[in-house]
Amino acid sequence: MVALSLKISIGNVVKTMQFEPSTMIYDACRIIRERVPEAQIGQPNDFGLFLSDEDPKKGIWLEAGKALDYYMLRNGDTLEYRKKQ
Repeated sequence: MVALSLKISIGNVVKTMQFEPSTMIYDACRIIRERVPEAQIGQPNDFGLFLSDEDPKKGIWLEAGKALDYYMLRNGDTLEYRKKQ
């Protein structure tokens, strides 16, 4: 299976990372925390991946128990690693 190249936004930092489409959201968050120093803040359970929309009032939190391919993400899509509110 081809790796999925996603842009991960953490604050003012954007990193491009490769994931297998079958990667669970929980595991993707763990990988981000391991590889990106800016993500190593706070408690891991307080953070998640957010898929924003062009309309700032829209967007969805990706569920930890689902795989990336569930959300039909494409190469180059940007996900925000941020604190859940």
